[in-house]
Amino acid sequence: MKEALNSSGNTHIVNVSVSGKQEVGTWASKIPSAYQAGYEKASALNPDLAAKYIQHTVVGDPVADAVIEALAALDHQESHRFINAGMEQDAKVLGEAPRPLRDFFEEVGSPPAWFDRDAVLPGRHAFQQHLDLFIPAFVVVTLRNFTSLMSKVFLMTGQVTTQEGVRRIRQNIRYLVEMIMLPNALDRQGESWKFTVRLRLMHAEIRRRLRTSGQWDEAVYGAPISAANMALASANFSASLIRDAERLGANLTADARAGIMQIWRYASWLIGTPETLLFDGDEAETTEFARIAHLCEPPPNQESVMTSNAVVYLLPEVAKLTDRAAKRSMVEHVYRVSRALLGDELADQLKFPRQRTAGLLPWLRCKRRLSGAFGELAPRMVGKWRADPFALLLDATMIDNLRCRLHG
Repeated sequence: MKEALNSSGNTHIVNVSVSGKQEVGTWASKIPSAYQAGYEKASALNPDLAAKYIQHTVVGDPVADAVIEALAALDHQESHRFINAGMEQDAKVLGEAPRPLRDFFEEVGSPPAWFDRDAVLPGRHAFQQHLDLFIPAFVVVTLRNFTSLMSKVFLMTGQVTTQEGVRRIRQNIRYLVEMIMLPNALDRQGESWKFTVRLRLMHAEIRRRLRTSGQWDEAVYGAPISAANMALASANFSASLIRDAERLGANLTADARAGIMQIWRYASWLIGTPETLLFDGDEAETTEFARIAHLCEPPPNQESVMTSNAVVYLLPEVAKLTDRAAKRSMVEHVYRVSRALLGDELADQLKFPRQRTAGLLPWLRCKRRLSGAFGELAPRMVGKWRADPFALLLDATMIDNLRCRLHG
């Protein structure tokens, strides 16, 4: 995909499936109007990456989209039965399913050749050591993702502005922790593997519903849950996550950083992000891609404001807090740390409360070093985690269960 967009806004695209295989076909399309101003700014800095990002704003997930289209002719119960058969490798039932579904499970059933289980181990270990820092980094990365047009999808589907948002956030945090910490989480029978694949199919279902509803204008916004947006989310959950965790005090080796990048590279491949936008898991390239992609996106609008603030206000409920003062304290802390990591300009665009953050990140890094020096035993570390508002997002029984599964 090396063709640049020309002055009329036309481009030729060769679509790439999750496996990286090129699909024959040349498309001529207009830049979605919401992206035109951002593309001009981004292309002045990095024309190749800007063009690559914009090209993917009109692409969904052809493989998963074909599955949902084929299942649409069946009743819900039958579709559910076939999907479960694919998840559980029930060859007999899956053999009765539509061909696109069988092809889908065949394609995602084995990890790509570049995924090295041993190479990711330093990343898993570092994540376990710095779990108390990766959780706030994960929350902030989630807020950063809502500055893209993904916020429009989340608002239209009510995934963060209703009670469903509490379940979704809690589920995503657990997914993050288990996917990175547990060695077998992304194995074919692992829960994280199944969650990722189900999420990919859910994205395709949402994309189909929005397209048929008439409420989504692709000439303006591109494809709903586009390949571009998925790639941007992947870049944030990998390179940006590492950067934010380090700014909070994580001390990561080169091997640990590379391991975390490769874990997310595989998870992103599995969820349908085109391999050409994963940059071989290279952190520097992924960081630059995230910078250019955010420039291509339209500025945060009311939908970004509503979804990001809704997430912050849902966090006390995710943490199962009931005391009003504790809830208020947690919200204020999340806003302050988020503003420090996002920067005043972006925090202001999201209409986060004005707060002084000078010196906050150095203090948090100092606090982290002190806690590491004076408390290495697991019970004391858990106590320190629970003393921090972000740590309340991790249920104590979940931590204990993870430790048993890691060391048992």
